[in-house]
Formats: sequence, C-alpha cells, structure tokens
Amino acid sequence: MTGSGPTFDLDPHGRLVPQGDEVRRALGDRAGRFVLLPAAFDLLLARRQPPAGGLPQGSRCVLCGDLSAFPIADFLGFLHTARLSGGLTVASGGVERTVVFKQGEVRGAQSEAPGERIGEVALRMGFLRPDQLEKAAAEAAGGGKLFGKVLVERGLLQPAELWKCLHEQVTGVFHAILLAREGVFSLLGMAEPELPGIPLSVNTQQLLMDGIRRIDELELFRSRIPGPGAFLRRREPRRQVALKPLEAQLLALVDGRRTVADVARAAHLSDFDATKVLYHLAEAGYLEAVDAAAGTPAVSPEARQVAICEKMSALCRDVAAQIVPGRGAEPLLPALRGFLADTESRFAPLWVGLQPAADGTLDPAGLLGNLAAVPPAALVRLEPSGDPSRYLHDGLRELLFFLLFQAGERLPREADERLSTEVKRRLDALGSLR
Repeated sequence: MTGSGPTFDLDPHGRLVPQGDEVRRALGDRAGRFVLLPAAFDLLLARRQPPAGGLPQGSRCVLCGDLSAFPIADFLGFLHTARLSGGLTVASGGVERTVVFKQGEVRGAQSEAPGERIGEVALRMGFLRPDQLEKAAAEAAGGGKLFGKVLVERGLLQPAELWKCLHEQVTGVFHAILLAREGVFSLLGMAEPELPGIPLSVNTQQLLMDGIRRIDELELFRSRIPGPGAFLRRREPRRQVALKPLEAQLLALVDGRRTVADVARAAHLSDFDATKVLYHLAEAGYLEAVDAAAGTPAVSPEARQVAICEKMSALCRDVAAQIVPGRGAEPLLPALRGFLADTESRFAPLWVGLQPAADGTLDPAGLLGNLAAVPPAALVRLEPSGDPSRYLHDGLRELLFFLLFQAGERLPREADERLSTEVKRRLDALGSLR
C-alpha cells in the first residue's frame, strides 16, 4: 500500500504528465477548472470551481493534511472514536508508513523504514537468521508470494511466532507514526480495509496509551542515551548493585564498539526496550553513551562538521545523478528550492540564503556559516542534545531523503529500491559522524 497508486509528474513549467492510461483517464474524467489550495510541500490539493457534487466511486481519499498542524495522536484518537475504516499513510522523514483501520481498530501495518519490515522484525526477535531471511525474501519476490506465508511454508516460523512478529511490527509502526512531527498524511477509505496475510485486530486505544507513555519515557532516556546510533562504553560503578538477568545480558554486549541499535539487535529487543534497560544501567553507573567507537581517534567539532558536509554532499550528488543521468540536478532545482524555502521546517536556519548547485548540493561554507549563527538556546529547541554537528547531519539527511523521494517519483521500482538500499548502507557507515 505504501507508495502505491496511479502517479503523474508535475514538471517545472506547471504541466501535468500522466504516468499511464489509467491516470490519464482519471484526470480526463475530472476535466474542468480547479482552485489550487495552499498545502504542505509534499501535498497537492485542488478543489473544483464551481463544485459539481456527485458521489465517489470505490476507494477515495477521506482525509489528508499536514502533520505539523496538530499532534498526530489527536488524529489517531479521532479515527478510533469515530470508528473510521481505511488505510492511514504517513509520509515523514523520507519514509512512508501505513496503518490499516477497520471501525477504528488497527488491523495491520506496513512500512518502508529499515527495521520495521516483517522479516527484519522476525530477525530482531530471534526467530530468523540473516541467511534464512535472505532466502525467504528472494522466494517471496520471485514467486509473488506473501513473505509471511513463505516463512510458515518453509517451516522457519510457526503460525504463533508469525503472529507475534506481526503484532510487534504493528506496535513499532504505530509508535513511529506517533513520533512524527513533520510530513503529510492521508486516509484512504476502502470497502474492506484488510492487508494481505494474517488479519489482526489490535486495540487502538491501548496502542495510543502505550505510545504516549513511550514518548514521555524517551524524553527522560535521551538524557543518558541520545539515540540508536550512540556508542556505548562500560564504566566502573561507584556502588555495585544486583543486576536483573536482562540488564546483565545487555551489559555483556557493551564493548565500546557497539551502538544502542547493535545491542538491541543482538538481544532481539526493540530500540525502545533496549534503550530503557540501557538507561537504567547508565543511571547505575555501569555504562555511558559516547560519540565514537572505542579506538576511534578524537575529532574536533569543526573537523566533524566539515566531514559531515563532504560525505552527505557526496551522497546527495550521487542520488541526483541517478535520478537524471548526465544532466546534473537541473530538473530537480525548482523542487529543491521549494524544499529549502520552507520556513516551518526544523532545519530552516541551516538553509538561510542557500541555493542548490547544479549537482543538487549546497555550499559547505554557507551551511557551516548558518550553523554557527544559530544561538545555543535556539539550537537546543531544534536539537534536544544541543549538538550542532548532529543538527547539521540530520538536516542534510532530510535533504537526502527529499532527493530519494524525488527518485521514487522518477525511477523504475527496482532501480529506486537498489538506490535506497545503497544509500542506507552508506548512511549506516557514516553513523559515527552523527
């Protein structure tokens, strides 16, 4: 469901270019004059003028809007109390996530985010090995089968284990949506809102309560454990305390070279559950979070920021070259300028006065100058850790995700997936810079 549906291109001259006969017919059926409504950059809204009325046929978009306008938790609560049905897709941070509702209750979820796909969930929970995941994924893709069904047919998962993985996936996707602060959402009404595979029914109110509790707790945990990419180093506590079995298990995985995400993966825990245990270990004095792996030479903040600009610019340049081979980023420049002009963006202070170059990159000197101009108090509001290097990294990552979004609109599906996989691999390799 994520990223699917008829598409058209809007070129820099304002012309609509339908991608296929289905889209051409759909637009032709609605021929007339429309008023373009102001909306988020990733959302195109128009209303017929004058209105013609009429009942919709089949699936239709019931609600859509800007995530920054109100807390998404309020909207999810509304879906529950109004007993609405359909697929809610949230696009935020360059990733699409979908939760399917039937009469206000959650029936399933899908996600493009690394770590939230059902196979990766099964891997993290210890039900699959990496080689089994790879073989099952290839069989599902080659035979057009549902991935979960392949796992059960091959005897890799029992139905009860698949059920647990699906529930864990739904919980993770739902909570990730709750954390979204920017982006757009759409609710697509469907006659029978079900995802393919095993049907679920998860209480929306319980998911909401649990998700809000997690958000509150994460704010506390971040004081000791900044995030999944933080490296962990052991310390000698002032006073020894008895550790619970799970605490001892996670502490044994801390070696100075693993990140929080690495420890969570090795222990088959979600990032949240691992962070919670690691926070208590840090509070007791058994470990601390650091910016770099053990044995990594210390890097000055200035050198780190220069390296971030260089590495992230190289990624942006390579993605733009894939989208429009041989032409630089010229066809993307109007969209990039619109992205940089968004004054409501968390990263707007980084983009002040900057224009994208012909290859899709930004002037490093201008970026670093804008970063240095952000007052410390404002920086803490924009980046809770107060770390300017992290703020710069996340801003350029947002720009990179925007370019990947553009790739998804222009490249064939397989090429887009290969590009996304390669970018993720290179981003993971840059984790220490953040």
